[in-house]
Amino acid sequence: MGNLSFFLGVEVIPTRVGLFLSQHQYIRDLLSTTNMLGTKDVSTPLSTTASLKLFDGTAPVDSTDFRRVIAHWTATKRLLRFLKQTIFHGIQLTRNTTSVLTTFSDADWAGNVDDRTSTSAYISFLGTNPISWSSKKQRAIARSSTEAEYRALANVASETVWLNSLLHELGFPLKVPPLLLCDNLGATHLSFNPVNHSRIKHIQIDLHFVRELVQNGTLHVCHVHTQDQLADLLTKPLSRQRTELLRTKIGLADGSSILRGRIKEDCQNQDQVKPS
Repeated sequence: MGNLSFFLGVEVIPTRVGLFLSQHQYIRDLLSTTNMLGTKDVSTPLSTTASLKLFDGTAPVDSTDFRRVIAHWTATKRLLRFLKQTIFHGIQLTRNTTSVLTTFSDADWAGNVDDRTSTSAYISFLGTNPISWSSKKQRAIARSSTEAEYRALANVASETVWLNSLLHELGFPLKVPPLLLCDNLGATHLSFNPVNHSRIKHIQIDLHFVRELVQNGTLHVCHVHTQDQLADLLTKPLSRQRTELLRTKIGLADGSSILRGRIKEDCQNQDQVKPS
């Protein structure tokens, strides 16, 4: 079968320290389709002052040309410009000797200006390698930041239990329980505090679900400082400095030298098979 090179649109490149995962070609094709290859790049995917509403977007001039880039056209173009700036970036997976599963859980309380719902996000690491991540809108409106964070924590707990089970099935059982990190002290305390409060009785299912997992030792929940919250990158627009810092901590690296070497090698192989 040979070595793995592409999987679900992701290019897989062996390196000295492990594997480099890239979507360089997908991004290039997307920029070409949208006529954005020659555009000026930007350092963040969304402006920190942006306040996008459901019905204030500007439609593309020709809607038939841009079926894959919709909604707010100005914001979408900025995102494409950011992809152009980071086209050579990818995930550097390193060979790990540790099998510790750590998940960062975060929420942006009432960040949606249309209905004041919150955004949940998480990033899971096996050792130092990111293996699962998500950013999505919460279904119910949270009455406080603690409630929003705890709803996010409950969803992450469910995902972490599944990841733990998957690793066990693959023959990589964890030696220690998974660790969940949350930067909200109230949500962290609720995960192991047996005291029930009337102001949180409407989230009892989430409350008891996480507490049971903590009490039986299936996972641990700990507080992490906001500055060290890696999932912050997936909940709201950040400054350039903050974006680049978290990007590095997550494991996104500039693989321009790796990818250019791969492209050169592919071109040489193509030349060798050309008919004389």
